[in-house]
Amino acid sequence: MRVMVDSNVVVSAVAFRSARMGELIERICDRYELCVASCCMEEVRDVMAAKFKDASAGLDEFFGDVPYTLIETPEAVGPPLFPIRDSDDYPILYTAVIGQVDVFVTGDKDFFDVRIDRPEILSPAGFLAKY
Repeated sequence: MRVMVDSNVVVSAVAFRSARMGELIERICDRYELCVASCCMEEVRDVMAAKFKDASAGLDEFFGDVPYTLIETPEAVGPPLFPIRDSDDYPILYTAVIGQVDVFVTGDKDFFDVRIDRPEILSPAGFLAKY
């Protein structure tokens, strides 16, 4: 099963060293294929550099230690596949769809209003409870 995490999950795991996020990442890596969208990778680097300068060194360590598959976000996304409230979030979920991701894990509540068959959209707590 392919599981893609949103940028807010990575920031929580690296900047806050959250035990729950650590458990989430560990479970995904042990049992499934962890996927990261290239647009999320860029967003994580920008957020860490701007807001968590002291923790940004941990980002390289995180991506160096954790096995993951990078899914390239196309520069131009095709015609809309689904409606979404925040248009800035569209490329992330679009990348999950074209990357054939099974589950998308996010803390962003805007994604929970999107109605698509695949990927399944879960919060970190929801993923840990289900998988």
